[in-house]
Amino acid sequence: MQHIIRLQWQRRGEFSHAGFERRHELEFQPQVSIAAGGANNDFGADPEQMLAAAMASCHMQTFLALAAKKRLQVERYQDEAIASLAQRDDGKFWVDRIVLQPQVVFAGESPAAETIKAMHDKAHQHCFIANSVTTEVDIRTP
Repeated sequence: MQHIIRLQWQRRGEFSHAGFERRHELEFQPQVSIAAGGANNDFGADPEQMLAAAMASCHMQTFLALAAKKRLQVERYQDEAIASLAQRDDGKFWVDRIVLQPQVVFAGESPAAETIKAMHDKAHQHCFIANSVTTEVDIRTP
């Protein structure tokens, strides 16, 4: 199975070693697109944020599937994911860590904290994105 996006960028202004326009558009489906750009821009998502978003979204989808199999009713799920950059010994930068901070609200009585942690651990083990990167993923549960 393939997952396709379309990226569009066009030069605006000067294009040189001193700098260039980083704004671009990412289209996921017709009528579904987002503005994107370089790190810490003020107009759209940057690649590091999108990696954190992909990790958080995959983890959530996997967690919700596990909850549904356990016949648990999830009312709300929210997360604030943080991607951190570091410099490797060879001088290259990489996303060395993603912190997930999921908060789950269940209908009725909430499962025990140990059960929820075990579900997050299992969700991480089965998340396609988590299985695709070498980045450390720290899942912080309340």
